[in-house]
Amino acid sequence: MTQVHHKNPGAIGSSVPPSKPFWSFSSSLLQKMRSLLFALLFLCLFNLPFSEALKEISLTAGFFFACVYFFGSGHFRSFWIFSFRTGWPLYLYTGISLLSGLHSINRMEGLRGFWGDLETLMGFLFFGASVAVWKSSGIPRIWMTAALLLGTLAGAGVGIARIVIEHRDFLGMMNLGDKNSTAQFLAILMVIILFLGIDGLLKDKKNRFSLFLLSILPVLAIFLFLTRSRTFLVAVPLAFLVMIVLAKAWRALIVLGGIVGIGALASNFVPILRWEFRTLPRPMSDGSFVSRYPTWEGAIRMWKAHPLLGVGPDNFHMANIHAIYHLPEYASHGHNLFFNLLGEYGSLGVASFFLWLVVWCRKVLIAFRTQRLARSHVALCAGILLLLLVGGIAHPMWGGSTSLMLMLSMVLSLGPLYAEILEPSTSSQQPDSGSAGKKDVFPGQPEGVR
Repeated sequence: MTQVHHKNPGAIGSSVPPSKPFWSFSSSLLQKMRSLLFALLFLCLFNLPFSEALKEISLTAGFFFACVYFFGSGHFRSFWIFSFRTGWPLYLYTGISLLSGLHSINRMEGLRGFWGDLETLMGFLFFGASVAVWKSSGIPRIWMTAALLLGTLAGAGVGIARIVIEHRDFLGMMNLGDKNSTAQFLAILMVIILFLGIDGLLKDKKNRFSLFLLSILPVLAIFLFLTRSRTFLVAVPLAFLVMIVLAKAWRALIVLGGIVGIGALASNFVPILRWEFRTLPRPMSDGSFVSRYPTWEGAIRMWKAHPLLGVGPDNFHMANIHAIYHLPEYASHGHNLFFNLLGEYGSLGVASFFLWLVVWCRKVLIAFRTQRLARSHVALCAGILLLLLVGGIAHPMWGGSTSLMLMLSMVLSLGPLYAEILEPSTSSQQPDSGSAGKKDVFPGQPEGVR
């Protein structure tokens, strides 16, 4: 495996002066703030599929606490510079979202959509700060994963109860509601879990936590099958295969085979799923796919009327937008990543979104070539990109919890680089006497960023 070497951030002008500024907080206060930051991260991740209100509260509070923490620890400038250099298209996209919302004929709804994009930017900074702060311990990685899985189980539990009580024929998680939003969330979650699993196994072939993560993927696959979202029945196995090949994690092929086997069994014994699988090779003959055409045509009409800024964030579902641009009643969004962005944000929004993907991929590849990132991080970036390209054919792949999961994926794929932000101040500290002689189970990388 390619070892990951840390590069001194001072080389790019982001180092922190050795002397602490006069406003620095005490170590005890910083320790308490780290604990609070971690609690807010747990609440935020748990509530992504479970509670919208608690998700927004914990996310906003976590973002502000992260800013205060870095200000009080003397690392605010280095964190700001690194985050801006890494994700500056996200700042641009958020600014375009604000302009688009102000430009919209439904200004209040457009500004609500802007708030969602602002939350996405806050999520990017909050998750990045969390990875940087807890770089010295593997515990946050475990609890972060636990929060995601427990929230998914809680949300799926409510969804399955509704299947039984209300006789629904698909799974919609509590906060996500609609089956397609649930499928988007689950697909990104499965890619993240696979990344965490193979990343741990590449460093320690007997890593029990990583083996547990791989074993949980078939359970998540069952939830994905219950959403009956055929696009992701193709996108997720393809993403897994690409990730396994890039990371050379051949043991994970067993997991992929197990998921395919579950799908084969479901297609034989569950009539609804059997129909979903049989129509996969012929998407053009399916009414659900063909019904998206009028929505895409409406998005093009929106773009022609407002080529630069679109009709405004989160305006696809508005009644007056439907009437003006002759959209079908069911068109609550663009049913396609490109057309959704084009109709709501215009050409500027589309350009900034794809610029974000280019900058992210470039950052990962450059860091991999300089041995600051491992193959597993490249695999995570590639897996998410494939989900966006394939899943984006029929789904918007942006907004709400889906956007936050994309931000989490981006931060995790760049994890070791975030760890370098605090390195100048921690590298000079003496190692704790209680940690002497402990085996480094993650050689070459800080533990807390995997």
